Amino acid sequence: MASMHEAGRFPKALRLSWNEVEGLLWDMAGSIRRDGYDPEVIIAVARGGLVPARILADYLQKKYLCTFQMGHWHDDATLEDAPRIVFPMPEVDLSDKRVLVVDDVSDEGCTMEGVVAYLRGKVESIRTAVVVSKAQPRLRADYSAMTIDEWRWVFFPWSLHEDLLSFTEQVLNATGGATAEDIVRILGESMSVDIARHEIERVLADMQRSGEVKEDGNRVWTLI
Repeated sequence: MASMHEAGRFPKALRLSWNEVEGLLWDMAGSIRRDGYDPEVIIAVARGGLVPARILADYLQKKYLCTFQMGHWHDDATLEDAPRIVFPMPEVDLSDKRVLVVDDVSDEGCTMEGVVAYLRGKVESIRTAVVVSKAQPRLRADYSAMTIDEWRWVFFPWSLHEDLLSFTEQVLNATGGATAEDIVRILGESMSVDIARHEIERVLADMQRSGEVKEDGNRVWTLI
């Protein structure tokens, strides 16, 4: 069985369900209405902001939604500290529009800072919204559905599989091999969240299909 001595290397996490996200966004929509801000266009910051922006558009009864993508990666897969525009806005005139920009999470505020700088001058007015705002961001969003004072990794339902892929790879790299049960236990205990076995089995199946892992006769998975 995999050793547990590596459990502490994973961050504490917060896991949000679909019901919880919908409730948070419903409350946020109410806050926006009470604040008197009436956006004409909702802009999603891809990829994390796509789903919450669509839900907010529904709750605020707005028909116009567009997007652009920010990222930390170059085409050669090198990672940068500061986010940059990966795919720009479509060529649409928003110079006379009030916009609400939506993202899933604000860690240090760098992404939202870049978003505001990118859109300033392209729109009439801009306000920002995030589902989760973490401690002391450089730029605090105008609307935050949830603010957490202690930094945690946030598992959103729309990106759970991708996140678990990354953390499963880290478990296998740290342990040299683990069963699905090992992975569930290590991540669940070290990150303080509930993770179902079928979620890890889906991850391992994807990793196997892409040639990243193999399973031996004892149901132990290792990286290839």
